[in-house]
Amino acid sequence: MQIKNFAKILLKSCSRAESVAISGHKSPDYDCLCSSIAMQEILRQNGIKADILLEKPLDETFAEVVRNREYIFETDKNYDVLISVDVPDKKMLPAIVQAKRENALKTFCIDHHQEREKYMDYMQVISGESSACEVIFRTFEQYFKLNAELATIFYIGIYADTGGFIYSNAHSSTFAILSKLLTQDIKPDEIVQHVFQSVSKNSFEMTKRAMNSVKFYLDGAVAVSLLKESDFTETGVAYGDSKAIVGYLQRIDGVKVAISIFEPEKGDYHVSLRTANPDVDVSKIAEKFNGGGHVRASGMKLVGDYEKALHALLCQTKSVLGNKDD
Repeated sequence: MQIKNFAKILLKSCSRAESVAISGHKSPDYDCLCSSIAMQEILRQNGIKADILLEKPLDETFAEVVRNREYIFETDKNYDVLISVDVPDKKMLPAIVQAKRENALKTFCIDHHQEREKYMDYMQVISGESSACEVIFRTFEQYFKLNAELATIFYIGIYADTGGFIYSNAHSSTFAILSKLLTQDIKPDEIVQHVFQSVSKNSFEMTKRAMNSVKFYLDGAVAVSLLKESDFTETGVAYGDSKAIVGYLQRIDGVKVAISIFEPEKGDYHVSLRTANPDVDVSKIAEKFNGGGHVRASGMKLVGDYEKALHALLCQTKSVLGNKDD
């Protein structure tokens, strides 16, 4: 759903409010963080101060993006206006935000996932767009002045959610925005190197462990990697620093669904799903377990016994792939 004059309605509401907050989803990724920062900067340019709410402090993975920025993790403060970005449904809002949503006078959602429910007063959802960053850019373009800092933030968010502009969600409109970003004094090669390609020795060790753990299922159509709690403890690598592993798996010949499972805390499994196959929708796998995401990239959480959780996950994956044989 797109709302005509959404930007004007949001800006007017925020200008009249005494307090404004922005929130992404739980376990934020680059697009989530960058769209939050971009929205905050757009509001700032329009004379509006806004807080960014997070469920917990971010790990070093996002250091290049969040440096010199302030975030709020705990507060009793309520906000007149609450804006969610990159959040497809209310259950993916951080706990700190749930009560804020109920108490806010006006609420707004800006997203690019398939819309599931109307959980905010105003919903600017453009399904199929490359990223929440792209939706924000298109929606508010006439209300902000593009500069190098903002262009960098948009670039990182779009780059991340399109897999470096190679996923099918990178459309002509995406590249039209990129051409505008490149009018600013930004250096894409340096951005990609610093943010996405620089790897510590510990992270490399973690990647080796993940690769050694890989198992194949359903006649090689599914590849699964597992990093246990002990792997995180022994290497000192943060959970966020290991999320790129699933990208390696989806490149393996014959693999239709790549699954990376992480156990940053005992019995708490975070699952990343990816596919490069145009006939597979991994969001249908995630939704079965109250997760979500995109057709090509989704995620969810599982708890309890690992073998039982894996079995349930593989059964749902088999169903989505349409396999009739074990």
